Amino acid sequence: MSKLGFYKTRHYTEYVEKVKALKRVGDLDKAEKLLLRLVDAVEKESRAEGYSVAPWYYEQLAIVYRKRRNYKAEVSILERYAKKTHAARVARPKLMTRLEKTRKLSQQE
Repeated sequence: MSKLGFYKTRHYTEYVEKVKALKRVGDLDKAEKLLLRLVDAVEKESRAEGYSVAPWYYEQLAIVYRKRRNYKAEVSILERYAKKTHAARVARPKLMTRLEKTRKLSQQE
C-alpha cells in the first residue's frame, strides 16, 4: 500500500517544479499524465485525513487542457475539483469562475 499523498516515492508537493518545467518546455502530454496522478494522490490524502484538496494541481491541469483547447476535459477536471472539500480561503472562487467560463467555451465547440 502506498503512503498517503505520495506518487512513486515522493509526496505530491515535491512535484511542483517538475510540473512547471514540463509546461515550460511544452511537454503537455507528460505534464497531463503527471498531474492526473498527482490529483489522485491529493484526493487520497484528502479523503483519509479530512483535509481540503490542494487546488493548484487541478488548476494546472485545467491550464494544460485550455492550451490544447480541450474544453470538455477542462470542465471535467474543474467539476471534479468542485465536488471536493475546500478550505474557505483557498482558490475555490477563482476555479469556479474559470469553470463557468469554460462551460461557455465548451458549448461553442
